[in-house]
Parts: sequence; structure tokens; C-alpha cells
Amino acid sequence: MSRTRVAGPPALILAAGSARRFGSDKRLFPIDGVAMLARTVDVYRTVFDEVAVVIRPGEPLIVDLVRASGARPIEAADASRGQSQSLAAGVAAFDQAPGLVVGLGDMPFVAPATLRAIADEMSTYPEHIVRPRHKGRPGNPVGFPAHAFAALARIEGDTGAREVVAASEKLRFVEVDDPGILTDVDRPPRKTQRC
Repeated sequence: MSRTRVAGPPALILAAGSARRFGSDKRLFPIDGVAMLARTVDVYRTVFDEVAVVIRPGEPLIVDLVRASGARPIEAADASRGQSQSLAAGVAAFDQAPGLVVGLGDMPFVAPATLRAIADEMSTYPEHIVRPRHKGRPGNPVGFPAHAFAALARIEGDTGAREVVAASEKLRFVEVDDPGILTDVDRPPRKTQRC
């Protein structure tokens, strides 16, 4: 992939889930011959100078995969308590950042152009949460300003950041022609997909 990077926030990819519906470690499932998580990281690395991936403790194979992909692994000690704990661990690692783009490891089809659009919108509106929208449907990843970090760290359970987004009075949508913002891989596809 070509790499047209933007000066802007770092990116955080959440990849500490148990993937119970998938039946195996979906992070290693091949998409176009590349492990899904590595493919997701590579898309983010085309745009962001700094990418980190939140994982469960004690996963040397995943740590190696993340590092080989050019990202930094962050272990979430309480990942079994839900996505909120992964988010808290990631936010804590970037507590001095001006903002953070938060994506999901099982969404490997997000377009680099979408990531650039989110980062650009965050640069223009640094106090706003920025979310992509495709044909009227909001998706992921989501850009958060630094003032939202405390609220993100307080989330409980497996709801992710949706309550923080819903409660925000400063929310901007970026319209994108990118169905990848709505496509997560929860079950093994019948055949590998191309984007």
C-alpha cells in the first residue's frame, strides 16, 4: 500500500477481544494472504505515524505480529472485563496526545482515504469527536479529542465508546464512500474478501 501520512493524532486499534463467535483467533485469519490484524495495522500505518494495538496479556505470537507490522503492542491487564478495559489501557498509553483515532482490529477493510479524512477533520475541529458516515450509517474508527480521554477511561463493560459519542455535544460526521467503516469480521467468511 502507498503511504501518504498525515501530521496528526496517533491511532489505537482495539484487538483484545476473545472472538467467541468466530471460533478461532480471528486476528490470525488470512485476508488476501495476510493475517487480519496485520492487514488492519498496515492500513493504519499508511496514514498514521504512530499506531498502537491493544491486546490481551500473555500473547507472544500477537505481540510479534504487531511489532512486525510496525505498531506498538499495549497489553490490557483486564481485557477479559470487556472492550472498555482495552480502551482505558490504550487511552492511558496516549494520555499526552492531542487526540486519538480509535479503530477495531476486526475491521480490515477501512479505506486509507477515510482515515485521512478523519485526521483532517480532527485537525480542523480539534475539540470535536469525529465519526465517519457511509450512506447515512455511522461507523468506525472514531477520532477523539484529548478532553474526551477521561470519559473514555471511565467506561465500564463491553459497550465500547458509544456512550461517550452519544453524550457529546461536539460531534462531527465525515461523509465517506467507504462501506469498510461498517464491515467487521465476526464470523469466518465463506471466502476471503478483497477491498
